[in-house]
Amino acid sequence: MRSTMQNLPLLISRVLEYGSTVHGTTKVTTFFEGDTQETTFAAIGARAAALAHALHDDLGITGDQRVATLMFNCAEHLEAMFAITSMGAVFNPLNKQLMNDQIRHIINHAEDEVIIADPSLAEQLGRVLQECPSVRAVVFIGTEDFRAFAEHLPEHISVHSYEALLDGRSTHYEWPVIEESSPAAICYSTGTTGAPKGVVYSHRSIYLQSMSLRSNDSLAVTHGESFLCCVPIYHVLSWGVPFAAFMAGSPLVFPGTNTSPPALANLIAIAHPRVAHGVPTVWTQLMVHYLHNPPERMSLTEIFVGGSPAPPTLIRLWEERYGVDVIHVWGMTETSTVGTVSRPPTGVSGEDRWAYRVSQGRFPVSVEYRVVSDGQVLARTDRNQGEIQVRGNWVTDAYYHSPTENEEGSAHLFRGREVDTAETQFTADGWLRTGDVGSVTSDGFLTVQDRARDVIRSGGEWIYSVMLENLIMDAPQVVECAVIGYPDEKWGERPLAVAVLYDTVEPSGETAELLRNKLRSELPSWMLPEYWSFVDHIDKTSVDKFDKKDLRKHLAAGELEIIKLKGPGEG
Repeated sequence: MRSTMQNLPLLISRVLEYGSTVHGTTKVTTFFEGDTQETTFAAIGARAAALAHALHDDLGITGDQRVATLMFNCAEHLEAMFAITSMGAVFNPLNKQLMNDQIRHIINHAEDEVIIADPSLAEQLGRVLQECPSVRAVVFIGTEDFRAFAEHLPEHISVHSYEALLDGRSTHYEWPVIEESSPAAICYSTGTTGAPKGVVYSHRSIYLQSMSLRSNDSLAVTHGESFLCCVPIYHVLSWGVPFAAFMAGSPLVFPGTNTSPPALANLIAIAHPRVAHGVPTVWTQLMVHYLHNPPERMSLTEIFVGGSPAPPTLIRLWEERYGVDVIHVWGMTETSTVGTVSRPPTGVSGEDRWAYRVSQGRFPVSVEYRVVSDGQVLARTDRNQGEIQVRGNWVTDAYYHSPTENEEGSAHLFRGREVDTAETQFTADGWLRTGDVGSVTSDGFLTVQDRARDVIRSGGEWIYSVMLENLIMDAPQVVECAVIGYPDEKWGERPLAVAVLYDTVEPSGETAELLRNKLRSELPSWMLPEYWSFVDHIDKTSVDKFDKKDLRKHLAAGELEIIKLKGPGEG
């Protein structure tokens, strides 16, 4: 017996065709240098077809060759993403926040052949491309003539205008029917612990995850509900939201080059988005702006945050002041970002609801999970803590061109040979080791306590830095706080709280004692930090997480002014 169901491949071109016809009048709004630029899904589809013709006919892109972008969130970036993937090539959005050496590594590792770029990033790109032999052409969005830029590039690289390439092209393209397992996009991890590593998404994985984002248990991307995309496309395809929006007919709002709090406040006041996503830092800074400049009305109803947990105070502020639900999303490049969403179960209210809100959320049916400690799989209870491991339909099982790929060059790391799994992010039985330490309840809700590398090991016990950070940032004196380990002769490590205070607060030992005393009702005494440092700002990584690697360097170089309070056993 066999199924009688048809087997159409799950391709991104189907998403593009559907969105640009069925939802053709749905708007895409980009804010650029104070101006509002509007287009429609139908126009995005037409221009994506024209771009595909230009990439194929003029620039020679065929098969699964890689085309990169170095751009902000804007309509042209959306056109490029759909054109490149739908024509069967591989889309590689470059993270402009990375160091030039890292961007160069990514271009060379992916063997990008064409780069589509924003002209404001031309100088940065020029420095990067001096040692990128695979790149044949650079295309700048806009109508200006950028041929003068070619003087600073190797002779084999040609420079083109995006609009000139599209001018006069057919707005219809016969999108190829390819295997749904074919590569569609490649995104790179941020490289905080080494060189950036490539994760290749298939048409199938993107299609399935985009469908899941429409679920009411997930981001609930819905027809007519406009979505403000503060997560850059170079961060795992803006979490896949643009694809889900084309499926649903959800208007998209892009902030362009300016995501400062005043710019976002102005954008929200003009465009009236209902839903938004971004890292907690964006919404913390916007809330501070609103405290001094209250909005006349608030269109937002939900904000999805990921990258790091949102402090409980921030969640309460948005809910109590503006009726906005701040909802955690947990994931990583390796999981296509969205792995869990913290929507409480139906019927839960009061403090029980709050417990779900501050968790990282529930796993969907397509992502399996387990908690592992000392090589043993633990029962699913909130008391059992260990490393979170996952597998699923949009979870990677390899890194692109990983040195640990098997001899046949398969995309699967552990088939056909033994490997030392202690040195890899993948287990021998096919699970992704996330590096997050946490627990999962019996009803599938994840709580992440810390990154494994950030756990502070003090006297044989574990202290979770994220837990301390959230509690400290609950204090009204504190803007931001990052906690790292401080070498201690007696305990091995003790927590060091590095905090940014509001301007009206004195950075002193008395303030450190005040902040520590606020923790006493929440934590046992041995967890309380006795080391404190007050700084003007805390550097962030390219994905707006606290750069703890950088903080550790400053600490090792003696560049942090340390305030020492009494520690455990010191009276």
